[in-house]
Amino acid sequence: MIVTDSIKPPRVSVIIPVYNAEKTLKQCIDSLLSQTFSDIEIVCVNDASKDKSQKIIEDYMRKDDRVKIITQEHLGRALTRNKGRYLARGEYILFMNSDDYAKTDMIEKLYKNAKEYESDIVLFSLTNFNPLTMEFFDEEFPLKEFSEDYDNRSFSPQETYDFMFNISPNPLTKMFRREFLERKNISFIKGLNYEQYLFFIQAYMSASNISLLRQPLLVHRENTQKGFKEDIKKLDLFKIMNLIKEFLVRKKMYKELRYQFEKFKKNVLVYWYNTIKSHRVRFIYHWKLFLTYPFQKWDIS
Repeated sequence: MIVTDSIKPPRVSVIIPVYNAEKTLKQCIDSLLSQTFSDIEIVCVNDASKDKSQKIIEDYMRKDDRVKIITQEHLGRALTRNKGRYLARGEYILFMNSDDYAKTDMIEKLYKNAKEYESDIVLFSLTNFNPLTMEFFDEEFPLKEFSEDYDNRSFSPQETYDFMFNISPNPLTKMFRREFLERKNISFIKGLNYEQYLFFIQAYMSASNISLLRQPLLVHRENTQKGFKEDIKKLDLFKIMNLIKEFLVRKKMYKELRYQFEKFKKNVLVYWYNTIKSHRVRFIYHWKLFLTYPFQKWDIS
């Protein structure tokens, strides 16, 4: 068994929500245990899995005390991430999915960047994996808005207000200073899907120093599930957009960012509408669009 100093907090905590992940969980944990940067803890939050996920984590715990487990009733991804974040001890926090895996030097590169620029948030990119086609491709979206002027330095949110809402909200492509999230009381909202949009805007606009790494450091397995259950979640986007607006108003930034936010809001709502397959959900979503923007034409399919 690998034993570390359990009194001294690790430098990085990796939080993994786990729900019925027995097919991919070993690859995920192995990719973290084999990192070139070893001063980590792996916080697995078992969200009432019904398969062998619990046993798999417990087996790893017996071999390496950097692996931790939290077991809870089924609460969903947002609250599961929150639980891991509240109990994490690392200086910095990473979120991973249980079907993703890290490239060998991911944490070393991110931590070095964070310390060099005293960052509250480090942005990075990922490689997407499609399990149906078995194809890999590097994702440009997370950082495509940033010119080379943002490389090799820290920057403030204010420097990016012109394109801030075009930055990917995906929490998987961010490393956060734990003390920063705690001090600003930033967490994932309970009971709503697509919560990453609100979480990202709250964190990003509250940060003092932000930096980036253009390298794809995580391999993300795309969600290929389609159908009514996935489509119905998209109705939460209307509430999420309202909550972002309320946050901007509280920060007294809505007037300054009104044009950028309203453009972002329309683009997001139309984008996700065009992904809906269920006719029933499509009808409800379309009606909500009409109520939000009466008598406007949309670029919808």
